[in-house]
Amino acid sequence: MKHFTTVNDIGPLDLAVKEALEIKKDRFAHTALGRNRTLMMIFFNSSLRTRLSTQKAAMNLGMNVIVLDVNQGAWKLETERGVVMDGDKAEHLLEAIPVMGSYCDIIGVRSFAGLKDKDEDYEERVISQFIRYSGRPVFSMEAATRHPLQSFADLITIEEFKTKERPKVVMTWAPHPRALPQAVPNSFAEWMNATDNDFVLTHPLSRIHI
Repeated sequence: MKHFTTVNDIGPLDLAVKEALEIKKDRFAHTALGRNRTLMMIFFNSSLRTRLSTQKAAMNLGMNVIVLDVNQGAWKLETERGVVMDGDKAEHLLEAIPVMGSYCDIIGVRSFAGLKDKDEDYEERVISQFIRYSGRPVFSMEAATRHPLQSFADLITIEEFKTKERPKVVMTWAPHPRALPQAVPNSFAEWMNATDNDFVLTHPLSRIHI
């Protein structure tokens, strides 16, 4: 597996889930796997659970971890191509990516949808540029259209708690006053459709009773 951004990158799901459950039983059994290797986690957006869980997983595998919060602990990076850099962005992403790649062995990227231009969001420009120019394996810690780590964790949880071989899994949602990223539900549906689970996508809930 060179990169990990969709369910299609992980190989047979039954084997992946089986291996994940084995690792959960002994979290430090594979520390030699990451010895003398470095993970760089790059955040263009804030994170709590994904950041903590991914960093801890890397440490359990014996890896060094570098965490870079773009626009906070580093230069602000321009991500658009062909623009005049006369604002507060000190460096362009295309210049920074090869530098980042030279200091690590694998890169995790988190970059949300802008929710302004659908076509632009669906192009996944930020993580696509890391895949193209970093020279390193790249995995998504949530992008504009998918959140594969979350979906894999959901699948593992379903496997752990299911009471029959082919459980029914239902996804629905409620209205929200503002636009929200769709990466998590998109990714969840993609992963569930790749399984043999009885996956049902319902109509949105029309109201919430409190």
